[in-house]
Amino acid sequence: MIIDMHMHIWAPEYIPSKMRYSWARLAANRKFPFRNPDDIYPKVSVNYSDPQGTYTMAEMEQAGIDVSVSMLVDYSILCGEEAEVPLVKVMESYSQLQETYQNRFFAFATVDPRRENAVEILEYGIKELGLKGLKLYPGAGFYPADEVCLPLYEKCLEWNIPVTYHTSTVQAPLIQRYTHPIYISDVQSKYPDLQIILAHAGKGHWWEDAVSIAASHPNTYLELSMWSEIAFKDMKDFHHKLEFMRDNVGAHKILFASDNCAGAATEGNKSWLPRWVQVFKDLPETAKECGITFTQDEVNLILGDNGRRLLNL
Repeated sequence: MIIDMHMHIWAPEYIPSKMRYSWARLAANRKFPFRNPDDIYPKVSVNYSDPQGTYTMAEMEQAGIDVSVSMLVDYSILCGEEAEVPLVKVMESYSQLQETYQNRFFAFATVDPRRENAVEILEYGIKELGLKGLKLYPGAGFYPADEVCLPLYEKCLEWNIPVTYHTSTVQAPLIQRYTHPIYISDVQSKYPDLQIILAHAGKGHWWEDAVSIAASHPNTYLELSMWSEIAFKDMKDFHHKLEFMRDNVGAHKILFASDNCAGAATEGNKSWLPRWVQVFKDLPETAKECGITFTQDEVNLILGDNGRRLLNL
């Protein structure tokens, strides 16, 4: 079984307009001469829109992925506005997709813990909608161990569901300091039994810190979304870093994931997802070229067995 533990199903109306405009501004200033963000804004996320899951299922078939798990971000407090489709309505749409694509699609609930009714939103997502875990995005402006987060962890323990944190760099208006994996150590200390997933495994400058955090707690997992960028650029570098993760954390605590956002932009031969899956299928052979040994059992754990255990599938 192959489980993608971190992908997205988006639509522009799921994202507050201020956040989409900030992405347009970043894109406009990425190269010189600069462009006008107003010209880019109407196009933001349009080609990665898939609210019915049609593109997602096609890409899963193409890549040989059995199960995908969608994550969501609550940008509302950071942006000072709700998206056109409010957070709870988006989670309801994910619940409907779980019904439509039974045993193939799951989603995590999310909520900014600073919302007054954060616990109620989480409870609705898990108990009423049947979502499979909690996704927190500290870059929206809070530390993982802030007091407002603790009631959410109590519920996660009560229901035996995992919590996923973004642990890589972010772009403005998101705030970098909150996303460093080191701050999850405070949560580990308070909650030794909490199932923790480090989304992106600190990709970038923090990946070794993420490894040390995962190694220090029996229930913390490294999740490899966005690591395709490293593998596709330098496979040898990726193999050595994955070996370091395996040797320090164990293959039983590493999760395959993509961060894929399906849509017209990734349709058919434009999809990179099959290539990313193939990296792991080929791992026992290709890693040998670097003098590294990965067993098929370890590959099976990473590609799906660990995710199946976490999700209680």
